Amino acid sequence: MMDTPENYYTILGITTDADADTLKRAYRQLARRYHPDLAGPEGAVEMKRINRAYDVLSDPEKRHNYDIVLGGVMDLRAGGFARPRPQPHTFNPDEDILFSGLNIFSTKGPFRAGLTIRSSLGVISSLRSISTVHGVLIAAGSLDGTGMLWPLVDGKIGSPISFAADPAFTVESLRELRFSPGGRLVAGWGQLGLHVWDASTGELLWSYALRQRAVSAPYSIDVTLAVTPEGIRSTRLALPHQTDEVRSPRAWGVRATDVVSHTFGTSPTQLTDLQLCMEEAIEKRQFWAIRLRSLSHDAHRLITLSCANVPNETQQMIIARRWNLQGQQIHKRARAKFQPQIATSILLGACADCTPPYALTADTHMLGFTYRGNKIRLCDTETGTYTELLSGAMGSSARLALSPDGQWAAVAREDSEVNEGVIDLWSITTGQVIQKFYHPWQISALHFAEHRLIVALTDGRIQIWE
Repeated sequence: MMDTPENYYTILGITTDADADTLKRAYRQLARRYHPDLAGPEGAVEMKRINRAYDVLSDPEKRHNYDIVLGGVMDLRAGGFARPRPQPHTFNPDEDILFSGLNIFSTKGPFRAGLTIRSSLGVISSLRSISTVHGVLIAAGSLDGTGMLWPLVDGKIGSPISFAADPAFTVESLRELRFSPGGRLVAGWGQLGLHVWDASTGELLWSYALRQRAVSAPYSIDVTLAVTPEGIRSTRLALPHQTDEVRSPRAWGVRATDVVSHTFGTSPTQLTDLQLCMEEAIEKRQFWAIRLRSLSHDAHRLITLSCANVPNETQQMIIARRWNLQGQQIHKRARAKFQPQIATSILLGACADCTPPYALTADTHMLGFTYRGNKIRLCDTETGTYTELLSGAMGSSARLALSPDGQWAAVAREDSEVNEGVIDLWSITTGQVIQKFYHPWQISALHFAEHRLIVALTDGRIQIWE
């Protein structure tokens, strides 16, 4: 009988009734043989297959479900189709450390494997974290509009806090998350709705429908959150421009940005302190389409990434602009008179060559995106200069994250079996890969948190590298 390519028992070279100790020994031998530090890059593909097989068979529940799925293609030499359900077993802590280092491992570099969070969220679509006076908060959003928060205190994972989008809204994934300074509030959104929760309880504080704004993608809006010493909670939003003219709201919305505020506890639809950032005068009717909007964490700056018709260019070009919004900090009576100023405007190439994933540092100093399908173009929004990383082919499921200090870029390409579940850590200064991280499952989200790299896998697991 021919074994199927994904017969995990065959991959590990064990029988279907192998116990936990046999499984460990087989995995240990194979992992040491194919680890890239020993076998070189050629061992990476086989190591991923070994990791995935071990990840399933070492978990009693996953193994039981896998056995049911495997069904009629089981090896009859193991004693037929009847197999007892694997019994739970206790791992030795020292062995757990050894095997976690093999199952999820890396080449030598600045990061080492830290804590692992096993969530019940399914596929995680977004990650965020923040340092607080009590420790670190990590938030994850899922494809079904739910999320969880985990406090990390003294190297331990605390009890999770659940939160969920307003059920009255269309169910959609939480594609972006943001914390307030200090971590008291958390916001999440997709393309249809924006939601804000109390991070200590998971209570939903505010929801705002985005449908009327014609949001084209989650990265075409952004949000910052704030809590005053007096306890007043508010948000600052960068949204597609909305006009009273109903004939073509989308055409105008992609050519300008409304930067507005909302104070929680007021009318859910009340938006105040409007600042209008117009890429091009509406009456000119020249093509202009904003792809990305990003607010700095203090809401003093706005970054826009737009496609536009540019003089002397036959193709539509991509333009990054850095807007100064600091006028919102002057006396309240003068706010309406302040006009946002364009501090820098940078031509970055043909629009068709610049694609997601996009990434920015929290201070909006650095912007990154895929260029011509096989490079990462990194733009310094203050100086107007840019550099490139030769990342290799970036598939539609690729992920990109930039460290807050602009020192590193983490790239998960996931464009083939070779790269699926592999993250390249690039030094932006040298333009070289300085470390590789290997995971048994695909990467669904990436986030840098100060000196940590947080990785979400498609099996719901979150791995912290520090």
